[in-house]
Amino acid sequence: MRLAQTFVLALAFSSVAYANTPLALDRLRYRQALTALNEARYGTFRHLYHELDGYIARPYLRYHYLMDRMRHDRPRAVAAFLARYPKLPVTAKLRRAWLTFLAHRHEDKRFLAAYEPNLGSDVSLHCYDLAARARAGQDVASAVRALWLTGQSLPRSCQGLTAHWLRAGGASQSLLWARTKLAMHAGNVTLVKRLRPVLSPAHALWVHRWLVLTAHPARALAHIDYPLTLKRARHMVRAAVVALGWRSPTLAMSLWQQLRARQPLPGEDNNYVLRGLGLIAAKDHLPEALPWLSAAVPRTNDGRLVRWRVRAALRERAWGDVLMFIDAMPPAMQHRQEWRYWRARALAASGHARAAQAIFARLAGRFGYYGFLAADRLGRPYHIPNVPLTEPVGLLRAVDRLPGIRMAHELFRLHQHREARAQWFQALHGLSEDQIEAAGLLASQWGWRDCAILTLAGTQAKHALGIRFPLLYRSLIEADAGRNKIDAAWVYGIIRQESAFIFDARSDVGALGLMQLMPQTGFITAREIHLPITGDRDLIDVANNVDVGTRYLADVLLRARGEEPVATAAYNAGPTAAISWLPVRAPLPADIWIETIPYRQTRGYVKNVLAFTAIYDYLLKGRQDALLTRMKPIPPAVELAANGG
Repeated sequence: MRLAQTFVLALAFSSVAYANTPLALDRLRYRQALTALNEARYGTFRHLYHELDGYIARPYLRYHYLMDRMRHDRPRAVAAFLARYPKLPVTAKLRRAWLTFLAHRHEDKRFLAAYEPNLGSDVSLHCYDLAARARAGQDVASAVRALWLTGQSLPRSCQGLTAHWLRAGGASQSLLWARTKLAMHAGNVTLVKRLRPVLSPAHALWVHRWLVLTAHPARALAHIDYPLTLKRARHMVRAAVVALGWRSPTLAMSLWQQLRARQPLPGEDNNYVLRGLGLIAAKDHLPEALPWLSAAVPRTNDGRLVRWRVRAALRERAWGDVLMFIDAMPPAMQHRQEWRYWRARALAASGHARAAQAIFARLAGRFGYYGFLAADRLGRPYHIPNVPLTEPVGLLRAVDRLPGIRMAHELFRLHQHREARAQWFQALHGLSEDQIEAAGLLASQWGWRDCAILTLAGTQAKHALGIRFPLLYRSLIEADAGRNKIDAAWVYGIIRQESAFIFDARSDVGALGLMQLMPQTGFITAREIHLPITGDRDLIDVANNVDVGTRYLADVLLRARGEEPVATAAYNAGPTAAISWLPVRAPLPADIWIETIPYRQTRGYVKNVLAFTAIYDYLLKGRQDALLTRMKPIPPAVELAANGG
C-alpha cells in the first residue's frame, strides 16, 4: 500500500475503452444474445454472436451456447472451446458436463481425449475414465484397487467398474478386511454391512462386535465378554467409548473406568479416552472437562487439545491452569494474539497487574478484536487508522489492461456477477501484491465494492477503510435498524461478515443475500412484517433482504435479552445452539463466553462481527465506543428464561 504523500491518487481512473459507444452496443448485443438463447431463438443468437466478433466477453456467450446445445452433439465445437480457453473458470465446468455427457453415451475415444488427470478429485469422472481405459485394453487394476480401497461409499458410476474388478479376483481377504476397517473408522455402517458377507468368519465376528458397539454402545460396553489383549479390540472399544461421549460424557467415562477395572488396558488407550471425552466435555462446558484434559498427554502437534485445555480452564476461571497451559503451548502458538490476550487476562486476575498491562499495551496497537479488547482494558482509544489506498496511475493502467481483469470487468458491467467474480479471482493468480492492491482499487472505483473488499483481504492494505468497510446502503440500513431499535453499526458488522456486501450471495446451505437469510426464516419473518415475498429472487433483493434481516436480528436480540454477543452467535448458529452455550450457575465474562463457543466457525464469526461493529461505530459516528460496553457479563440460561429470553 502506498501513502498519499508518496504516490499519485488515481481518483477517477477508468479505461477510455469502457466508455465508448461501440462497447455499449456490444453490451446490448450480448444481453440480447443471452435472452435469445434462453428463449431458444437460435437463429437470432447466432446472428448476434457473429456481430460480437472481437468483443472480450464473447467466449462466455459461446460457453452458454455449448452448455445449452450439448445434447445436439457438437464435439468439434466443444473440443475447440476447451483447447482455446483452457484458463477460463467456466472451462472446467464445461469439461465436466461434456465428459459426463460422453460417458453416458459410451463415447470412449472422445471421453479419453477430453479427460484430464487433474479431474481425479471428481470420483465419478475418475471411474468413467478407468472404465473407458479398461474397454480400450489398458490395465487399470492397480488404479481401481486404489480407488476402491476407501472407507467411503463409491458413487453409482463406479459400480460396474468395481464389480468387474472384484469378479476378476481383485480383492483378497486381507484387502476386503482393510477396506472394512477403513469403513469402520469412518463410521460408514452401510458399507460395513455390505462388506460383511464376503469376509472370513473371523473378520465377520469382529464386524458383528463393532456393529453391536455402534448400535448400542452403553449396553455393549457394560457387557464386554471378550479379551482386550488385541490392539484391534482395544481400538474398537475405546472408539465406542468416545462415540458414546457425544450422548453422555460422564456415562461414557464411568463405563470406561469399569472396563479398566475388569481388564488391564495400556496407558495410550486411557489417554485416547481422556482426550476424546475431555474435548467433548469442554465443548459441552462440563466441569469434568478440566481434570480430564489436564490428565491427557498431548500428542505431537495436538493443537486441538492444547487450545481446549486453556478454554476449559477459562470456563472455570482457573487462572493458574490458564497460565500453565499457555506456557505449555509451542512458542509460535503462544505468540498469537488470542493467547497473549488470555495470558494478560490470567495475569491480571492473578494479581500481576503490571505484567498484564505490559502485554495489553503491546496488543492495543493491533487492528482487530484482541487489539480492541486490550485497548479497552487499558482505557485507551483503538488503533483504527484510515489510510486511503493509492497506486501510481501507470500501475493502475497496466493492471486494467490485463486480459483477465478486462474480461472480469466486462462481465461485471454485463451484470453476470457470479461469472465475473470467478473470472476476477482467477485473473489475480500470479500477480504481485502491488498489482493485487491496484486491482482492488480499480474494483472499488468501478463500484464493484464486494470484489474490492475480498481482493484486499490478506494484503497490507488493512487500513484502507473506505474500501474494506464501505458504508453501502447507508440510508436503508440506518432506517431499518432504527425501525427495529437495533444498532446500525452492528447490522453493518453482520453484513460485512456474512456476505462482504455480495448482494446476490448464496451459500452452500442456501442462505441468501446481504444478510444471508435462510429462505424459511426469511419467508416467516417477511409475513410478520407484511412484506410480499414469494421466492428466493424477492429475498435476495437488497431492500427486502435488509428489511427482513434487521427484523429477524431484532427478534434474535430480544430472545437474547439484549446480549449482542449471544444474539450474534444465534444469528450464525441458531438461537437453540446459542442458548445451550449459556452459563448454568453464574454470569460469565463475555470474552470468556465467546472464547469457549464450541463451534470454531461461530467463535470466529462472533469475534469478527464485534470487531467490524467497532470499526463501523467509528465510521458512522466519528467516535470510538468501547467494545466492552457491548460485552456485558453473560447471564445464566435460567436467568434469561425467567426474563422471557
